[in-house]
Amino acid sequence: MKRTLALVFALSWCICAWAQETAIRPLDVPMSFSGTYGELRHDHFHSGVDWRVGGKVGDDIHAIKSGYVSRVSVSPWGYGNGLYITHPDGTTSVYGHMLRFFDSLARRVEQEQYARESFSVNLTFGPDDFPVHQGDVVGQVGNTGSSAGPHLHMEIRDTEKDLTLNYISRGVYKPLDKMSPQFHRVAFYALDSRPVADSWRIHNLKNPTAVRDTLKLPRRSYVAVDATDRQEGTGAKLAVEEYRVWLDDTLLFSFKVGDMPFDAGRYIKSLIEYRESRGGGRDLVKSQVDPNNLLADRVECHNDGLIILDDTAVHTVRIDAVDEHGNRATVRYKVRRDDGFQAPARDTSYDTTPWLWYMQNMVSDGDMTYYLPAGALYNNINFTWKKMADADPSRGIVSEVWRIGSPDIPLQVPGELEIAARIPEGLEDKAYMANFGEKLTYAGVQVRFGTYCVALDTVAPTVQFLGGKGEIVSGSTIRIRVRDNASGVSDARVEIDGKWYLSMLRRDIVSLELKEDRIRRGKHEIKILVTDNCGNETCEIREFSY
Repeated sequence: MKRTLALVFALSWCICAWAQETAIRPLDVPMSFSGTYGELRHDHFHSGVDWRVGGKVGDDIHAIKSGYVSRVSVSPWGYGNGLYITHPDGTTSVYGHMLRFFDSLARRVEQEQYARESFSVNLTFGPDDFPVHQGDVVGQVGNTGSSAGPHLHMEIRDTEKDLTLNYISRGVYKPLDKMSPQFHRVAFYALDSRPVADSWRIHNLKNPTAVRDTLKLPRRSYVAVDATDRQEGTGAKLAVEEYRVWLDDTLLFSFKVGDMPFDAGRYIKSLIEYRESRGGGRDLVKSQVDPNNLLADRVECHNDGLIILDDTAVHTVRIDAVDEHGNRATVRYKVRRDDGFQAPARDTSYDTTPWLWYMQNMVSDGDMTYYLPAGALYNNINFTWKKMADADPSRGIVSEVWRIGSPDIPLQVPGELEIAARIPEGLEDKAYMANFGEKLTYAGVQVRFGTYCVALDTVAPTVQFLGGKGEIVSGSTIRIRVRDNASGVSDARVEIDGKWYLSMLRRDIVSLELKEDRIRRGKHEIKILVTDNCGNETCEIREFSY
């Protein structure tokens, strides 16, 4: 009995010690970041920190605290090779873009990939499967998934509350930071007085700290800000923690990133001036607050963040950008009301109707119907639509072409589009909803605002082996380019000697590594079966020596 009590006490002490652990660094390199928590990433906030590794892969990654591997994800995109360690203190640390996992875990992942015949897997484990201690090597730094260069993406999650935590602002990691944020661009937008207001840019200040003249503004306007933070030892453009906009002594708008829930992060499209960001442009935080922006719990505003000038006196607009260590940058502008601004004329060739963000909205015009659920919009809009062209069988277009809304308007969720099509008998399964442009691309039925048509794809994908000098194998690697010029490649299956073989499809390249524990030396047969989104298939078989 005493021995049992002693064991229970020892176990309890161990758990308590684990719970009190202070996080260590995940890498043995100097602390320097290429990305920090809360950066604006067009459609999400950066939910962790990116550790710099000198542009190379292979550095050891250490568990920052004790716990157990609770999840592993492998994908050509996202975090690539991602590792999740759950800790007794209620947090989970996440390590993304890894080159490889530690050996026993790597073997388990590969076993599951072959059992499921799938490169992409998402595996969960219990506390007894893969326990780890603080400082254990859990893998190596890589460049897998949606990564632009070797680095370690690491984030800390509050497991119960489903929040991501900022370990820099919390003081767990303390990089040298005495540098203030930097303003890159400030833009002002006018709002008209129509029942559903449109906005348009009236000032675009590309050197925002050098403006001395008084700016003319209409009665109602708002401002949008492009600013980034800086830290010693890195040239990276990092995250601003808080944005503030003042009109004289009145705080019009304040946004503080804080600890971000995963679901709330999608509302970044309402926080930024989306038309500037769309297509990869810079993200400008706007002072105007949309009614359906659920980031409101971290926004403070007056008059919905609008600059309202009720007189012609000179006023001051002040903008602050503050980093997570309290370093602040400020710009000030003298502004005066001018009633000479005129809203751009609307294109009357489009049909237009007001759509309210809190309502279900639908338009039906001849052979086209588009439905948007309530809450899909962030604000009320003037919805526009237009038939752009007739069917063009020479391009495989078997319906009218429709422009649905403006791509400059963001949506929280897509809508449902139906377009009647004249599909030849027997080709119904070869029809797909396409994004219309110089090249047609697969869109699906759930679509955001843009230009669409129904098209046919009856042509199978193409396959090209990329070995050198007529050989298929380059070292121990086989690379195969697969392309489809219409609906797009949906799947590529590789078999060697009649058995499924682990491969990865990323963009238009299928790649696989030949391993001696999976394939013996000698002559072999490789088969690849490529399928597009309309079910067209191409099968290629080659012989190779290894």
